[in-house]
Amino acid sequence: MDLSKLAIQKALNFQWQQAISLNEEILAQNPNDVDALNRIAQCHLQLGDKDKASAYYQQVIQLDSINPIAKRNLEKIKSLNGNAHIVEIKRLNFIEEPGKTKIISLVRLGEKGVLSCLQSCLPLNMSLRAKSICLYFGKQYVGRFPDDISKKLIHLIKNKNEYEVYVKSVQKNKVSVMVKEIKTSKRSMKKCSFFIG
Repeated sequence: MDLSKLAIQKALNFQWQQAISLNEEILAQNPNDVDALNRIAQCHLQLGDKDKASAYYQQVIQLDSINPIAKRNLEKIKSLNGNAHIVEIKRLNFIEEPGKTKIISLVRLGEKGVLSCLQSCLPLNMSLRAKSICLYFGKQYVGRFPDDISKKLIHLIKNKNEYEVYVKSVQKNKVSVMVKEIKTSKRSMKKCSFFIG
């Protein structure tokens, strides 16, 4: 596994210090790696160090003046008013659990400008429709679950199950998310959210 993938994996597991170390290794080889700078800034932000995060995002802007991730996060840092984190992410070990978590590729993706602002570990909001579940970052549409997954999760959510969704990876024309069951209702105790195998 290359350093970038390993750094992303550490961040997905909320291992911020280890992710910082890996991104620092990448920057030692290439100080102008914009992706590594953005990732290390996000790690510092999750650890509550807005000054370090801002400094790294400023480096990104110097290299890429229209970088959407750095621009957006610098604006959010300015508007935090003393709150430590841009995005509140629970500090849990995000380990895949059979039947409880699943990595899903979204379908019917949103606009490229919206997708370009996404990065690993960002939480997404779910919006239930009659037969589908759409995902949003803030108010911006990102994509939706495939129909078979939507159908099952809508049923389980109506039975009071609860889920969290995080961006896992973003590539050209592909967004993968990790869905995690965080509450199992009494009515769904004997049901798996996701097929095993």
